[in-house]
Amino acid sequence: MTSRKLFLWGVSLGVLAWFFGSFLPTRDAIREEMPSARTGEEVCENGRAIINLSVANYLAVGENVQYVHDVPQRIVVVGSGEIETLLAFGAADRIIAAESWYPLEKFLRPEYRALAKDLPIVPYGQINLEYLISLQPDLLIAQQCMFTDKRFVSTAFWNRRGVTTFVPWNTNSPAGRAHRETIESEMRFLYGMGQILHEEARADQMIADVYRTVDEIRARCAHYPKQKALVIEFMGKEIASYDATRLAGDMVTRLGGEIPATAPMIDLETLIAVDPDVLFVVCYGAEDAERVLARIQNDRALNSLKVVKTKRICPLLLEYVYSSEVRTEEALKIIGHALYPEEDGISAPRGF
Repeated sequence: MTSRKLFLWGVSLGVLAWFFGSFLPTRDAIREEMPSARTGEEVCENGRAIINLSVANYLAVGENVQYVHDVPQRIVVVGSGEIETLLAFGAADRIIAAESWYPLEKFLRPEYRALAKDLPIVPYGQINLEYLISLQPDLLIAQQCMFTDKRFVSTAFWNRRGVTTFVPWNTNSPAGRAHRETIESEMRFLYGMGQILHEEARADQMIADVYRTVDEIRARCAHYPKQKALVIEFMGKEIASYDATRLAGDMVTRLGGEIPATAPMIDLETLIAVDPDVLFVVCYGAEDAERVLARIQNDRALNSLKVVKTKRICPLLLEYVYSSEVRTEEALKIIGHALYPEEDGISAPRGF
């Protein structure tokens, strides 16, 4: 091989390494993106520095640095995905109250259902401020929408009382997103959970699995034509569009798909004009998925869509694209399979 060919071959390998490596940030890389964490970890007498969000009135209002010494023993958690994430970290025996959007026997993965049988489940909407204070938690895990005057006030309210709060990064208010929603934000959440629960090894493995999945799907499907996709949610007469700044859009683009720029809310005319190759529809379970599919198929105006003719409409459970947490790898496989249905190497469960 000539020196010129060797040079070009070396450059090509370097470019490929950079290209795929850019999608594979490690636990250390995630820490590097959070400079306060590095500073906090040096202050050993203050405990472990946990970097998260300050939330008030359903809005993230800044960074929240908390120091945690001991593994929490009295955890209150609100949210189906958040409950499942705690079970994945082996923390079932430390949950003193759990509120779920969905019946857990239907929502949870099979491997976690037995762990959930003895959980102290509280009916949806029943954990109010007074009840939460009476529980005396040492860790409160809840999405941003819970921190309002009608529910949990703010993260600062609890931090002043010595309660650690941990909020999923990608549960932004639709009215005021504080930051771009990304896979990295989900990994920050898993990384932080590992810190709080002293389960860093589990967090490392979860994070590695996610980025390996991104890498494998991109490598397998790089030869396919770029697929134009839309991620939508029917909200009454309106249609919400999850663009590339949202978690669902970030997943699609990271796997090689294209998300056209749209307004946050679109109409039928815009959906028809975009005419995507793949349509992801956010839903709230199997029954809702059936209703959504029927709505599209029975709408004469939408019958002209390519996805109706090619049957490339993929229902996605909200928890896969709003705050996917421990289901991030699964969500990526579902989206990858829908983008590249001809690729046999991508095995994926149903999206709901």
